[in-house]
Amino acid sequence: MRLGDRSLMKIRSVWGLGGLVVLAVAMGSVAAWGAVPAADDQAGTLRFFGAPEADLFTREIADSLQGELDRNFTRVASNGLPAGFVSVSLPGMGWAGSMWSRDAGTLLRELTMRGDFKDAALLANCLIELVEKNKDGFYSYPRFFRGGAKASGTEFDGTAAVVIGLELLWERLPAADPMRGRIEEFLFKADSPVNFFKFRLAAAPLVAGSGEFGCGLSIPGDCYNVVQNYLTVLALTAAAKMATESGKMGLATEYRGLADKVRGSMETYLIGPDGAWLWCVDVKTLMADPEILNKKTNLGFAGINGVAAMYSDVLGLEPLSSSWKGIKVNEVTLAKLYETPLRKQEFDKYGMWTQFDALADGLLTGPSYGQGYAVQTALLYDKTAMAEKALDYLASATYKPVYQVHRDSPYYFYERMYSPDAVGKTELAEGTGALNLVNVTEPLKVSRLLLGVDDSSLDVVRILPRIPKNWTGVEARNWPVRTRAGVVRADILFVQKGTGAEMTVKVAGGMQIDDLKVRMPSKNGYVWQEQKHVSGARFVTR
Repeated sequence: MRLGDRSLMKIRSVWGLGGLVVLAVAMGSVAAWGAVPAADDQAGTLRFFGAPEADLFTREIADSLQGELDRNFTRVASNGLPAGFVSVSLPGMGWAGSMWSRDAGTLLRELTMRGDFKDAALLANCLIELVEKNKDGFYSYPRFFRGGAKASGTEFDGTAAVVIGLELLWERLPAADPMRGRIEEFLFKADSPVNFFKFRLAAAPLVAGSGEFGCGLSIPGDCYNVVQNYLTVLALTAAAKMATESGKMGLATEYRGLADKVRGSMETYLIGPDGAWLWCVDVKTLMADPEILNKKTNLGFAGINGVAAMYSDVLGLEPLSSSWKGIKVNEVTLAKLYETPLRKQEFDKYGMWTQFDALADGLLTGPSYGQGYAVQTALLYDKTAMAEKALDYLASATYKPVYQVHRDSPYYFYERMYSPDAVGKTELAEGTGALNLVNVTEPLKVSRLLLGVDDSSLDVVRILPRIPKNWTGVEARNWPVRTRAGVVRADILFVQKGTGAEMTVKVAGGMQIDDLKVRMPSKNGYVWQEQKHVSGARFVTR
Protein backbone atom coordinates (compact mmCIF):
# COMPACT_ATOMS: atom_id res chain seq x y z
CA MET A 1 0.00 0.00 0.00
CA ARG A 2 1.29 3.43 -0.91
CA LEU A 3 -0.14 6.12 1.37
CA GLY A 4 0.32 9.87 1.11
CA ASP A 5 -0.65 12.55 -1.39
CA ARG A 6 -2.31 11.14 -4.50
CA SER A 7 -3.75 12.67 -7.64
CA LEU A 8 -6.75 10.81 -9.01
CA MET A 9 -7.07 9.63 -12.59
CA LYS A 10 -10.37 10.75 -14.06
CA ILE A 11 -11.66 7.83 -16.04
CA ARG A 12 -15.10 6.34 -16.26
CA SER A 13 -15.85 3.03 -14.52
CA VAL A 14 -17.52 0.25 -16.46
CA TRP A 15 -20.00 -1.73 -14.36
CA GLY A 16 -21.41 -4.51 -16.54
CA LEU A 17 -20.96 -7.93 -14.92
CA GLY A 18 -20.71 -9.76 -18.25
CA GLY A 19 -19.59 -13.34 -18.74
CA LEU A 20 -18.09 -14.65 -15.53
CA VAL A 21 -16.58 -17.94 -16.68
CA VAL A 22 -13.34 -16.51 -18.01
CA LEU A 23 -9.88 -18.01 -18.02
CA ALA A 24 -7.03 -15.81 -16.79
CA VAL A 25 -4.65 -15.33 -19.73
CA ALA A 26 -1.44 -13.31 -19.92
CA MET A 27 -0.04 -13.34 -23.45
CA GLY A 28 3.66 -13.64 -24.17
CA SER A 29 5.63 -10.56 -25.01
CA VAL A 30 6.55 -9.41 -28.50
CA ALA A 31 10.23 -9.95 -27.68
CA ALA A 32 11.33 -13.57 -27.39
CA TRP A 33 13.94 -14.74 -24.93
CA GLY A 34 15.94 -17.92 -25.26
CA ALA A 35 14.68 -21.30 -26.37
CA VAL A 36 11.22 -21.35 -24.79
CA PRO A 37 8.72 -22.36 -27.53
CA ALA A 38 6.08 -19.69 -28.08
CA ALA A 39 3.20 -22.07 -27.32
CA ASP A 40 4.81 -22.99 -24.02
CA ASP A 41 5.40 -19.38 -23.09
CA GLN A 42 1.77 -18.38 -22.63
CA ALA A 43 0.68 -18.15 -19.04
CA GLY A 44 -1.30 -20.91 -17.44
CA THR A 45 -4.98 -20.18 -16.91
CA LEU A 46 -7.29 -20.66 -13.94
CA ARG A 47 -11.04 -20.93 -13.51
CA PHE A 48 -12.81 -21.25 -10.17
CA PHE A 49 -16.44 -22.35 -10.05
CA GLY A 50 -19.36 -23.35 -7.88
CA ALA A 51 -20.27 -20.02 -6.24
CA PRO A 52 -20.80 -16.39 -7.32
CA GLU A 53 -17.60 -15.39 -5.49
CA ALA A 54 -15.67 -18.08 -7.36
CA ASP A 55 -16.85 -16.67 -10.69
CA LEU A 56 -16.03 -13.15 -9.56
CA PHE A 57 -12.54 -14.11 -8.41
CA THR A 58 -11.88 -15.83 -11.74
CA ARG A 59 -12.76 -12.66 -13.64
CA GLU A 60 -10.88 -10.40 -11.22
CA ILE A 61 -7.69 -12.42 -11.61
CA ALA A 62 -8.07 -12.43 -15.40
CA ASP A 63 -8.83 -8.74 -15.86
CA SER A 64 -6.31 -7.50 -13.31
CA LEU A 65 -3.38 -9.49 -14.67
CA GLN A 66 -4.16 -8.52 -18.23
CA GLY A 67 -4.72 -4.93 -17.10
CA GLU A 68 -1.24 -4.82 -15.57
CA LEU A 69 0.35 -6.12 -18.76
CA ASP A 70 -1.66 -3.85 -21.03
CA ARG A 71 -1.58 -0.65 -18.98
CA ASN A 72 1.46 -0.66 -16.68
CA PHE A 73 3.99 -3.01 -18.31
CA THR A 74 6.46 -1.76 -20.96
CA ARG A 75 7.18 -4.47 -23.52
CA VAL A 76 9.00 -2.21 -25.99
CA ALA A 77 11.20 0.65 -24.75
CA SER A 78 9.41 3.98 -25.17
CA ASN A 79 8.98 7.38 -23.52
CA GLY A 80 12.22 6.96 -21.61
CA LEU A 81 11.14 3.64 -20.07
CA PRO A 82 13.16 0.49 -20.79
CA ALA A 83 11.54 -2.76 -21.87
CA GLY A 84 10.37 -4.69 -18.84
CA PHE A 85 9.65 -1.60 -16.73
CA VAL A 86 6.41 -1.89 -14.77
CA SER A 87 4.73 1.13 -13.23
CA VAL A 88 3.36 0.74 -9.73
CA SER A 89 0.10 2.44 -10.70
CA LEU A 90 -1.92 3.69 -13.65
CA PRO A 91 -1.06 6.93 -15.49
CA GLY A 92 -2.36 9.91 -13.57
CA MET A 93 -2.34 8.18 -10.19
CA GLY A 94 0.13 8.64 -7.35
CA TRP A 95 3.56 7.14 -8.00
CA ALA A 96 2.77 6.49 -11.68
CA GLY A 97 5.98 6.10 -13.65
CA SER A 98 7.85 4.56 -10.72
CA MET A 99 8.76 0.90 -10.36
CA TRP A 100 8.87 -0.28 -6.75
CA SER A 101 11.43 -3.00 -6.14
CA ARG A 102 9.27 -5.05 -3.79
CA ASP A 103 6.25 -4.88 -6.12
CA ALA A 104 8.30 -5.68 -9.22
CA GLY A 105 9.78 -8.69 -7.43
CA THR A 106 6.30 -10.04 -6.70
CA LEU A 107 5.21 -9.55 -10.33
CA LEU A 108 8.34 -11.37 -11.49
CA ARG A 109 7.35 -14.21 -9.15
CA GLU A 110 3.78 -14.40 -10.47
CA LEU A 111 4.67 -14.15 -14.18
CA THR A 112 7.22 -16.91 -13.66
CA MET A 113 4.96 -19.22 -11.69
CA ARG A 114 2.27 -18.87 -14.36
CA GLY A 115 4.72 -19.67 -17.14
CA ASP A 116 4.78 -16.27 -18.86
CA PHE A 117 8.54 -16.51 -19.30
CA LYS A 118 8.87 -13.85 -22.02
CA ASP A 119 7.40 -11.07 -19.91
CA ALA A 120 9.19 -12.38 -16.83
CA ALA A 121 12.52 -12.28 -18.68
CA LEU A 122 11.88 -8.70 -19.85
CA LEU A 123 11.18 -7.66 -16.26
CA ALA A 124 14.20 -9.59 -14.92
CA ASN A 125 16.49 -7.96 -17.46
CA CYS A 126 15.14 -4.52 -16.58
CA LEU A 127 15.73 -5.12 -12.87
CA ILE A 128 19.30 -6.23 -13.54
CA GLU A 129 19.98 -3.29 -15.86
CA LEU A 130 18.60 -0.55 -13.61
CA VAL A 131 20.19 -1.44 -10.28
CA GLU A 132 23.45 0.23 -9.34
CA LYS A 133 26.07 -0.43 -6.70
CA ASN A 134 25.55 1.01 -3.23
CA LYS A 135 28.16 2.83 -1.17
CA ASP A 136 29.53 -0.52 0.04
CA GLY A 137 30.18 -1.64 -3.53
CA PHE A 138 27.31 -4.12 -3.93
CA TYR A 139 24.24 -4.16 -6.13
CA SER A 140 21.17 -3.60 -3.95
CA TYR A 141 17.75 -2.24 -4.75
CA PRO A 142 16.19 1.11 -3.90
CA ARG A 143 12.68 1.64 -2.64
CA PHE A 144 11.71 2.45 -6.22
CA PHE A 145 13.10 3.38 -9.62
CA ARG A 146 11.83 6.61 -11.12
CA GLY A 147 11.39 6.06 -14.83
CA GLY A 148 14.49 4.64 -16.48
CA ALA A 149 16.94 6.19 -14.03
CA LYS A 150 19.38 3.76 -12.45
CA ALA A 151 19.54 3.63 -8.67
CA SER A 152 20.56 1.64 -5.59
CA GLY A 153 19.30 1.56 -2.02
CA THR A 154 18.91 -0.36 1.23
CA GLU A 155 15.34 -1.63 0.96
CA PHE A 156 16.18 -5.22 1.82
CA ASP A 157 12.63 -6.46 1.33
CA GLY A 158 12.73 -5.18 -2.24
CA THR A 159 16.18 -6.66 -2.84
CA ALA A 160 15.10 -10.01 -1.40
CA ALA A 161 11.86 -10.09 -3.40
CA VAL A 162 13.82 -9.48 -6.62
CA VAL A 163 16.37 -12.18 -5.77
CA ILE A 164 13.57 -14.68 -5.13
CA GLY A 165 11.87 -13.79 -8.40
CA LEU A 166 15.12 -14.10 -10.34
CA GLU A 167 15.87 -17.50 -8.82
CA LEU A 168 12.37 -18.82 -9.59
CA LEU A 169 12.76 -17.75 -13.21
CA TRP A 170 16.29 -19.19 -13.43
CA GLU A 171 15.22 -22.64 -12.32
CA ARG A 172 12.37 -22.74 -14.85
CA LEU A 173 14.17 -21.52 -17.97
CA PRO A 174 15.85 -24.01 -20.34
CA ALA A 175 19.57 -24.48 -19.74
CA ALA A 176 20.44 -22.86 -23.08
CA ASP A 177 18.37 -19.73 -22.48
CA PRO A 178 20.69 -16.67 -22.37
CA MET A 179 18.55 -15.07 -19.65
CA ARG A 180 19.26 -18.03 -17.41
CA GLY A 181 22.97 -17.44 -17.75
CA ARG A 182 22.55 -13.74 -17.12
CA ILE A 183 20.64 -14.32 -13.89
CA GLU A 184 23.22 -16.81 -12.66
CA GLU A 185 26.09 -14.45 -13.39
CA PHE A 186 24.30 -11.55 -11.68
CA LEU A 187 23.41 -13.40 -8.48
CA PHE A 188 26.72 -15.21 -8.02
CA LYS A 189 29.23 -12.47 -8.82
CA ALA A 190 31.26 -10.98 -5.99
CA ASP A 191 29.26 -7.73 -5.81
CA SER A 192 25.81 -9.34 -6.16
CA PRO A 193 22.76 -8.56 -4.01
CA VAL A 194 23.13 -11.98 -2.38
CA ASN A 195 26.68 -11.17 -1.35
CA PHE A 196 25.45 -7.84 0.02
CA PHE A 197 23.36 -9.87 2.48
CA LYS A 198 26.55 -11.75 3.37
CA PHE A 199 28.46 -8.47 3.80
CA ARG A 200 25.86 -7.02 6.15
CA LEU A 201 25.48 -10.22 8.16
CA ALA A 202 29.23 -10.44 8.78
CA ALA A 203 28.88 -7.71 11.40
CA ALA A 204 25.26 -8.04 12.57
CA PRO A 205 22.78 -10.75 13.59
CA LEU A 206 20.08 -9.43 11.26
CA VAL A 207 19.81 -7.14 8.24
CA ALA A 208 18.83 -3.56 8.94
CA GLY A 209 16.77 -1.88 6.26
CA SER A 210 14.63 1.13 5.57
CA GLY A 211 11.20 1.81 4.13
CA GLU A 212 7.72 0.39 4.48
CA PHE A 213 9.10 -2.92 5.74
CA GLY A 214 11.95 -1.35 7.68
CA CYS A 215 10.90 0.78 10.64
CA GLY A 216 7.53 1.23 8.93
CA LEU A 217 5.61 3.42 6.54
CA SER A 218 6.89 7.02 6.53
CA ILE A 219 9.21 6.32 9.48
CA PRO A 220 12.83 7.32 8.73
CA GLY A 221 15.90 5.33 9.60
CA ASP A 222 16.84 1.65 9.62
CA CYS A 223 15.39 -1.12 11.76
CA TYR A 224 15.65 -4.87 12.08
CA ASN A 225 12.24 -5.74 10.66
CA VAL A 226 10.75 -9.22 10.96
CA VAL A 227 9.25 -9.39 7.46
CA GLN A 228 12.33 -7.91 5.81
CA ASN A 229 14.55 -10.40 7.59
CA TYR A 230 12.42 -13.40 6.74
CA LEU A 231 12.41 -12.35 3.12
CA THR A 232 16.20 -12.26 3.40
CA VAL A 233 16.12 -15.82 4.79
CA LEU A 234 14.07 -16.90 1.78
CA ALA A 235 16.32 -15.06 -0.68
CA LEU A 236 19.40 -16.76 0.79
CA THR A 237 17.59 -20.11 0.70
CA ALA A 238 16.66 -19.54 -2.94
CA ALA A 239 20.27 -18.65 -3.74
CA ALA A 240 21.41 -21.83 -1.96
CA LYS A 241 18.98 -23.91 -4.05
CA MET A 242 20.30 -22.26 -7.20
CA ALA A 243 23.90 -22.89 -6.15
CA THR A 244 23.13 -26.55 -5.45
CA GLU A 245 21.48 -27.08 -8.83
CA SER A 246 24.39 -25.38 -10.63
CA GLY A 247 27.03 -27.42 -8.79
CA LYS A 248 28.37 -24.63 -6.55
CA MET A 249 28.20 -26.67 -3.37
CA GLY A 250 30.46 -24.38 -1.33
CA LEU A 251 28.24 -21.39 -2.02
CA ALA A 252 25.14 -23.45 -1.29
CA THR A 253 26.49 -24.38 2.15
CA GLU A 254 27.50 -20.77 2.86
CA TYR A 255 24.11 -19.31 1.90
CA ARG A 256 22.19 -21.95 3.85
CA GLY A 257 24.34 -21.15 6.86
CA LEU A 258 23.52 -17.45 6.57
CA ALA A 259 19.81 -18.23 6.27
CA ASP A 260 20.04 -20.34 9.43
CA LYS A 261 21.81 -17.49 11.21
CA VAL A 262 19.05 -15.00 10.40
CA ARG A 263 16.32 -17.48 11.36
CA GLY A 264 18.04 -18.05 14.69
CA SER A 265 18.39 -14.30 15.29
CA MET A 266 14.71 -13.81 14.51
CA GLU A 267 13.89 -16.34 17.24
CA THR A 268 16.23 -14.56 19.67
CA TYR A 269 15.31 -10.93 19.06
CA LEU A 270 12.01 -10.69 17.16
CA ILE A 271 9.60 -12.74 19.27
CA GLY A 272 7.66 -10.77 21.89
CA PRO A 273 6.73 -11.85 25.43
CA ASP A 274 3.33 -13.00 24.12
CA GLY A 275 4.91 -15.42 21.64
CA ALA A 276 3.99 -13.32 18.58
CA TRP A 277 6.37 -11.60 16.19
CA LEU A 278 7.62 -8.12 16.98
CA TRP A 279 7.33 -5.82 13.98
CA CYS A 280 10.88 -4.52 14.40
CA VAL A 281 13.64 -3.87 16.91
CA ASP A 282 16.22 -1.13 17.26
CA VAL A 283 19.50 -1.79 15.43
CA LYS A 284 21.62 -0.70 18.43
CA THR A 285 19.75 -2.12 21.40
CA LEU A 286 18.09 -5.09 19.65
CA MET A 287 15.04 -4.21 21.73
CA ALA A 288 11.56 -3.17 20.70
CA ASP A 289 11.02 0.59 20.63
CA PRO A 290 7.46 1.31 21.85
CA GLU A 291 7.48 4.72 20.15
CA ILE A 292 8.03 3.07 16.75
CA LEU A 293 5.73 0.11 17.34
CA ASN A 294 2.88 2.40 18.39
CA LYS A 295 3.01 4.65 15.34
CA LYS A 296 -0.37 4.74 13.59
CA THR A 297 1.08 3.05 10.53
CA ASN A 298 2.55 0.21 12.62
CA LEU A 299 -0.05 -0.41 15.29
CA GLY A 300 -1.67 -3.72 14.46
CA PHE A 301 -0.18 -3.69 10.94
CA ALA A 302 -1.43 -6.87 9.27
CA GLY A 303 1.59 -6.93 6.98
CA ILE A 304 3.33 -8.86 9.74
CA ASN A 305 1.45 -11.91 8.37
CA GLY A 306 3.95 -11.71 5.54
CA VAL A 307 6.30 -13.97 7.50
CA ALA A 308 3.72 -16.77 7.33
CA ALA A 309 2.59 -16.06 3.78
CA MET A 310 6.02 -15.72 2.19
CA TYR A 311 7.21 -19.18 3.24
CA SER A 312 5.52 -20.63 0.15
CA ASP A 313 7.51 -18.41 -2.25
CA VAL A 314 10.55 -20.67 -1.84
CA LEU A 315 9.85 -23.59 0.50
CA GLY A 316 6.64 -25.08 -0.83
CA LEU A 317 3.06 -25.26 0.38
CA GLU A 318 3.35 -27.28 3.61
CA PRO A 319 4.47 -24.87 6.34
CA LEU A 320 3.02 -27.04 9.09
CA SER A 321 5.52 -29.77 8.22
CA SER A 322 8.43 -27.48 9.12
CA SER A 323 10.18 -27.89 12.45
CA TRP A 324 11.15 -24.20 12.56
CA LYS A 325 9.95 -22.48 15.72
CA GLY A 326 8.69 -19.57 13.63
CA ILE A 327 5.86 -21.68 12.23
CA LYS A 328 4.15 -21.66 15.64
CA VAL A 329 4.96 -17.98 16.10
CA ASN A 330 3.14 -17.28 12.82
CA GLU A 331 0.00 -18.91 14.22
CA VAL A 332 0.23 -16.98 17.47
CA THR A 333 0.66 -13.75 15.49
CA LEU A 334 -2.40 -14.48 13.34
CA ALA A 335 -4.49 -15.25 16.43
CA LYS A 336 -3.27 -12.08 18.19
CA LEU A 337 -4.26 -9.95 15.22
CA TYR A 338 -7.66 -11.60 14.98
CA GLU A 339 -8.42 -10.96 18.65
CA THR A 340 -8.01 -7.21 18.22
CA PRO A 341 -11.59 -6.10 18.99
CA LEU A 342 -12.28 -3.99 15.91
CA ARG A 343 -10.60 -6.41 13.51
CA LYS A 344 -12.55 -9.30 15.03
CA GLN A 345 -15.77 -7.34 14.70
CA GLU A 346 -15.14 -6.47 11.06
CA PHE A 347 -14.04 -9.99 10.16
CA ASP A 348 -16.98 -11.64 11.87
CA LYS A 349 -19.42 -9.25 10.16
CA TYR A 350 -17.93 -9.04 6.68
CA GLY A 351 -14.86 -11.27 6.36
CA MET A 352 -12.72 -8.13 6.20
CA TRP A 353 -9.20 -8.43 7.67
CA THR A 354 -8.37 -4.85 8.58
CA GLN A 355 -4.87 -3.67 7.78
CA PHE A 356 -4.27 -1.29 10.69
CA ASP A 357 -5.63 -0.78 14.18
CA ALA A 358 -5.60 3.02 14.10
CA LEU A 359 -5.01 4.31 10.55
CA ALA A 360 -8.29 5.14 8.77
CA ASP A 361 -10.04 4.46 12.09
CA GLY A 362 -9.10 0.80 11.71
CA LEU A 363 -11.63 0.33 8.89
CA LEU A 364 -9.36 -0.11 5.86
CA THR A 365 -7.71 -3.09 4.19
CA GLY A 366 -6.19 -3.95 0.82
CA PRO A 367 -5.72 -7.02 -1.39
CA SER A 368 -2.03 -7.21 -0.46
CA TYR A 369 -0.70 -6.65 3.05
CA GLY A 370 -4.10 -6.76 4.75
CA GLN A 371 -6.61 -9.09 3.14
CA GLY A 372 -4.14 -10.81 0.82
CA TYR A 373 -1.64 -11.90 3.46
CA ALA A 374 -4.48 -12.99 5.75
CA VAL A 375 -6.04 -15.18 3.04
CA GLN A 376 -2.65 -16.68 2.17
CA THR A 377 -1.85 -17.44 5.80
CA ALA A 378 -5.25 -18.99 6.45
CA LEU A 379 -4.91 -21.16 3.34
CA LEU A 380 -1.38 -22.31 4.13
CA TYR A 381 -2.36 -23.20 7.68
CA ASP A 382 -5.52 -25.01 6.55
CA LYS A 383 -7.77 -22.63 8.48
CA THR A 384 -10.59 -23.41 6.07
CA ALA A 385 -13.42 -21.39 7.57
CA MET A 386 -11.28 -18.27 7.95
CA ALA A 387 -9.89 -18.59 4.41
CA GLU A 388 -13.36 -19.05 2.94
CA LYS A 389 -14.78 -15.98 4.65
CA ALA A 390 -11.78 -13.78 3.85
CA LEU A 391 -11.67 -14.89 0.22
CA ASP A 392 -15.38 -14.25 -0.32
CA TYR A 393 -14.88 -10.73 1.04
CA LEU A 394 -11.91 -10.13 -1.26
CA ALA A 395 -13.93 -11.16 -4.31
CA SER A 396 -17.09 -9.25 -3.42
CA ALA A 397 -15.39 -6.08 -2.16
CA THR A 398 -13.28 -5.93 -5.32
CA TYR A 399 -16.37 -5.98 -7.52
CA LYS A 400 -18.49 -3.70 -5.35
CA PRO A 401 -16.52 -1.08 -3.36
CA VAL A 402 -18.29 1.07 -0.78
CA TYR A 403 -17.00 4.19 -2.60
CA GLN A 404 -16.20 5.20 -6.17
CA VAL A 405 -13.02 3.69 -7.58
CA HIS A 406 -11.93 5.04 -10.95
CA ARG A 407 -11.19 2.06 -13.19
CA ASP A 408 -11.88 0.68 -16.64
CA SER A 409 -13.09 -2.67 -15.33
CA PRO A 410 -15.12 -3.43 -12.20
CA TYR A 411 -12.95 -6.52 -11.86
CA TYR A 412 -9.69 -4.63 -11.32
CA PHE A 413 -8.20 -5.03 -7.86
CA TYR A 414 -7.60 -1.66 -6.21
CA GLU A 415 -5.45 -0.44 -3.36
CA ARG A 416 -7.82 0.64 -0.58
CA MET A 417 -10.87 -1.30 0.53
CA TYR A 418 -13.03 0.28 3.22
CA SER A 419 -15.54 -1.35 5.52
CA PRO A 420 -19.20 -0.42 5.06
CA ASP A 421 -18.84 0.90 8.62
CA ALA A 422 -16.30 3.48 7.37
CA VAL A 423 -18.86 5.38 5.28
CA GLY A 424 -19.49 8.72 6.93
CA LYS A 425 -16.90 8.01 9.61
CA THR A 426 -13.51 8.39 7.91
CA GLU A 427 -12.10 9.77 4.67
CA LEU A 428 -12.49 7.29 1.78
CA ALA A 429 -9.30 8.13 -0.13
CA GLU A 430 -8.58 6.22 -3.33
CA GLY A 431 -4.81 6.28 -2.95
CA THR A 432 -3.00 4.71 -5.88
CA GLY A 433 -6.27 3.19 -7.00
CA ALA A 434 -6.91 0.39 -9.45
CA LEU A 435 -4.10 -1.91 -10.61
CA ASN A 436 -1.69 -0.80 -7.90
CA LEU A 437 0.89 -3.50 -8.56
CA VAL A 438 1.30 -5.36 -5.27
CA ASN A 439 -2.47 -5.27 -4.80
CA VAL A 440 -2.73 -7.33 -7.98
CA THR A 441 0.19 -9.69 -7.43
CA GLU A 442 -0.84 -10.89 -3.97
CA PRO A 443 -4.35 -11.98 -5.11
CA LEU A 444 -2.62 -13.68 -8.05
CA LYS A 445 -0.61 -15.63 -5.51
CA VAL A 446 -3.82 -16.46 -3.64
CA SER A 447 -5.19 -18.03 -6.82
CA ARG A 448 -2.07 -20.23 -7.09
CA LEU A 449 -2.40 -21.34 -3.48
CA LEU A 450 -6.00 -22.35 -4.17
CA LEU A 451 -4.80 -24.59 -7.02
CA GLY A 452 -1.90 -25.80 -4.89
CA VAL A 453 0.76 -26.92 -7.38
CA ASP A 454 4.01 -27.27 -5.41
CA ASP A 455 7.04 -27.92 -7.63
CA SER A 456 9.60 -26.50 -5.20
CA SER A 457 11.44 -29.85 -5.13
CA LEU A 458 12.81 -31.68 -8.15
CA ASP A 459 12.24 -35.00 -6.37
CA VAL A 460 8.45 -34.87 -6.29
CA VAL A 461 5.62 -32.64 -7.51
CA ARG A 462 2.86 -32.11 -4.98
CA ILE A 463 -0.63 -30.72 -5.52
CA LEU A 464 -2.51 -29.45 -2.46
CA PRO A 465 -5.77 -27.81 -3.58
CA ARG A 466 -7.33 -25.58 -0.94
CA ILE A 467 -10.73 -24.66 -2.34
CA PRO A 468 -13.31 -23.09 0.00
CA LYS A 469 -16.07 -25.47 1.04
CA ASN A 470 -18.71 -23.22 -0.54
CA TRP A 471 -16.91 -23.37 -3.93
CA THR A 472 -16.94 -26.47 -6.11
CA GLY A 473 -13.51 -26.55 -7.68
CA VAL A 474 -10.76 -25.21 -9.90
CA GLU A 475 -9.61 -25.86 -13.45
CA ALA A 476 -6.08 -25.05 -14.64
CA ARG A 477 -5.04 -25.11 -18.28
CA ASN A 478 -1.48 -25.12 -19.65
CA TRP A 479 -0.17 -24.86 -16.08
CA PRO A 480 3.65 -24.92 -15.80
CA VAL A 481 5.10 -27.68 -13.63
CA ARG A 482 8.85 -27.91 -12.97
CA THR A 483 10.39 -31.38 -13.27
CA ARG A 484 13.89 -32.78 -13.70
CA ALA A 485 13.25 -32.83 -17.45
CA GLY A 486 12.32 -29.14 -17.43
CA VAL A 487 8.99 -27.36 -17.30
CA VAL A 488 6.04 -29.39 -18.54
CA ARG A 489 2.51 -28.11 -19.05
CA ALA A 490 -0.51 -29.74 -17.44
CA ASP A 491 -4.28 -29.45 -17.45
CA ILE A 492 -5.66 -29.98 -13.94
CA LEU A 493 -9.29 -30.29 -12.85
CA PHE A 494 -10.21 -30.55 -9.16
CA VAL A 495 -13.85 -30.97 -8.11
CA GLN A 496 -15.11 -31.35 -4.54
CA LYS A 497 -17.80 -34.00 -4.10
CA GLY A 498 -19.37 -34.42 -0.68
CA THR A 499 -16.63 -35.24 1.82
CA GLY A 500 -14.26 -36.24 -0.98
CA ALA A 501 -13.07 -34.98 -4.35
CA GLU A 502 -11.87 -35.94 -7.80
CA MET A 503 -8.76 -34.66 -9.54
CA THR A 504 -7.56 -35.31 -13.07
CA VAL A 505 -4.11 -34.36 -14.35
CA LYS A 506 -3.10 -34.49 -18.01
CA VAL A 507 0.42 -33.56 -19.08
CA ALA A 508 0.80 -32.06 -22.56
CA GLY A 509 3.11 -33.01 -25.42
CA GLY A 510 3.89 -36.58 -24.43
CA MET A 511 5.80 -35.37 -21.35
CA GLN A 512 5.38 -36.71 -17.85
CA ILE A 513 5.77 -36.01 -14.15
CA ASP A 514 8.02 -38.69 -12.65
CA ASP A 515 6.52 -38.63 -9.16
CA LEU A 516 3.19 -36.92 -8.38
CA LYS A 517 1.62 -36.75 -4.93
CA VAL A 518 -1.75 -35.11 -4.35
CA ARG A 519 -3.43 -34.20 -1.09
CA MET A 520 -7.15 -34.89 -1.25
CA PRO A 521 -9.99 -34.26 1.20
CA SER A 522 -11.88 -37.31 2.44
CA LYS A 523 -14.32 -38.35 5.16
CA ASN A 524 -11.24 -39.19 7.26
CA GLY A 525 -9.53 -35.84 6.68
CA TYR A 526 -6.76 -35.14 4.18
CA VAL A 527 -5.14 -38.16 2.54
CA TRP A 528 -2.16 -38.35 0.21
CA GLN A 529 -2.23 -40.34 -3.01
CA GLU A 530 0.74 -40.95 -5.31
CA GLN A 531 1.34 -42.02 -8.89
CA LYS A 532 4.58 -42.45 -10.81
CA HIS A 533 5.45 -41.51 -14.40
CA VAL A 534 2.28 -39.47 -14.89
CA SER A 535 1.18 -38.39 -18.34
CA GLY A 536 -2.45 -38.69 -17.32
CA ALA A 537 -3.85 -39.53 -13.90
CA ARG A 538 -7.08 -39.57 -11.89
CA PHE A 539 -7.38 -39.37 -8.12
CA VAL A 540 -10.63 -39.96 -6.22
CA THR A 541 -11.62 -39.83 -2.56
CA ARG A 542 -14.94 -40.27 -0.78
